[in-house]
Amino acid sequence: MSVLLKDIAEKTGFSINTVSRALRGDKKLSENTRRTICETAEMMGYVRNSAAALMRKGTSNEIGIISGDSSNPFFAEVVRGIEETAKQAGYRILLLNTDEFPEREADYMKTFVSMKVAGILIVPVFHDDVCQKIYRTISVPYYFVGRHVEGITGHSILHSDFQSQYDVTQSLINKGHRRILYIVGPENISNTIDRLNGYLKALDNNGIPRDPDLIIRTNGHIEDGFASINWALNRSLSFTAVACFNDLVAMGAIKALSENNYRVPDDIEVFGFDNLYISQFMQPSLSTVDVPKFALGKIAIETLLRHIGNPQLPYDDINLNTRLIFRKSTNDRLFLKEE
Repeated sequence: MSVLLKDIAEKTGFSINTVSRALRGDKKLSENTRRTICETAEMMGYVRNSAAALMRKGTSNEIGIISGDSSNPFFAEVVRGIEETAKQAGYRILLLNTDEFPEREADYMKTFVSMKVAGILIVPVFHDDVCQKIYRTISVPYYFVGRHVEGITGHSILHSDFQSQYDVTQSLINKGHRRILYIVGPENISNTIDRLNGYLKALDNNGIPRDPDLIIRTNGHIEDGFASINWALNRSLSFTAVACFNDLVAMGAIKALSENNYRVPDDIEVFGFDNLYISQFMQPSLSTVDVPKFALGKIAIETLLRHIGNPQLPYDDINLNTRLIFRKSTNDRLFLKEE
């Protein structure tokens, strides 16, 4: 039989109203009162009736999270930042994964709205008419995490994709590289578009002709980096450095180069993006762009919670700083090679 608020009230000697307030974490009650009631409720096996709370408040204490690819360790770290911060604020998260399919993104948005979640954080595709219509009409507070959506401003927490990839490419050019292979990420996400544009802008600013053969489009996975390098080598494509959409692609690229008897970085330098935890333990350790993943999640949920608390608060984009980390997959000397 379910434990009710009145049962806890009888056990502790407090009123039902006080018990309810304590279980909601009401800071106006003394810490001793809250602790006594919560410990008693736990001992008695009390389970909060979320449906009843939802009927009283009109919204839940849950935050909907729509991830593009939960298998990617980048998103795992971002979600950890979201979850820890949400928990401290008394919210729970509900996580759904789209695998970058816009129809799933639209369905999950509708699902979370119907569940009356307090707010939504989304890792979105760049453009989809159905998704855009939802974002323009829903009243639930929301933010895009690490990406932006075409035509919608003020709702993104970003991390300098364009400038970071520009800086990576420029650093390779400064060392003498002119044939830089760029392995691109998934289509229709803003990270791919912004990073590719950063790469191209660096080439343009240095008078280096754009070569379509040096741009390989992928889905951004380890096996894509491996396959891309093998594809390029099998076609005798000339390149002296590889810039990668993310660290996963870079890992696959380094494995393929090694299996084809190319030394990294002596023969070909490789640069990643994201600074996954594992990248420092690779052989060779990976030069990469350090994206503040945990902070990205933390700032996203903190910003969303401010809008939940004040629906009239104006929305604004936030762009976090990144930094280049140079490890053993690149070297400190100028690249000199006879053509």
